[in-house]
Amino acid sequence: MIKIVGISGSPRKEKNTEFLVKLALESIKEKEPSVETVFIPLSEKYFFGCLSCGYCHEHYGCSQKDDLYPVLEQLKDETIKGLIIGSPVYMGGMSSQTKAFLDRTVLFRRNQFKFQHLLGGALATGGSRNGGQELVLQNIHASLMIHNMIIVPDSAPTSHFGGAVWERVPGGMENDPIALETVKNLGYNMASLIQKMFLK
Repeated sequence: MIKIVGISGSPRKEKNTEFLVKLALESIKEKEPSVETVFIPLSEKYFFGCLSCGYCHEHYGCSQKDDLYPVLEQLKDETIKGLIIGSPVYMGGMSSQTKAFLDRTVLFRRNQFKFQHLLGGALATGGSRNGGQELVLQNIHASLMIHNMIIVPDSAPTSHFGGAVWERVPGGMENDPIALETVKNLGYNMASLIQKMFLK
């Protein structure tokens, strides 16, 4: 079995970022139905960032037994072959929830690079057309690269950094087909790589 996990780093439940992460996961399933997709929202979870306590240098786990702890434990599943991380744009960067989550994943790096060679993709949604989406995508990519993950962009013909969406397009983001295409193409591209790397 192969699993792909989608993480929504928005503090808001059932809003734009959650919709987009689910859309990317649905696109994976559309192209490769055998893949199991798992959606994990960080909304309504109460947690802090990394405390640099050193616990994960000695243990395969985190010292903080908060709402994020079960998520980190869930990500130890070795059938997981990829992550899609979505974040809203806050002050030109990723949300504090997304940043805290990514910082806490350091435990996987410190324990034999457990995320090494997993596929990694990013989604970003912002209130302005050019309000920082690409910066957020690249910042998420940077964290994934530190794990030695394989970065997956959206695929041709949009093919850039991942899913980039303007949420305040007149009539709602559902009326921005180019933006939604980048999200779907990220899913399709990840599914294609899964087929080549794990299902051949």
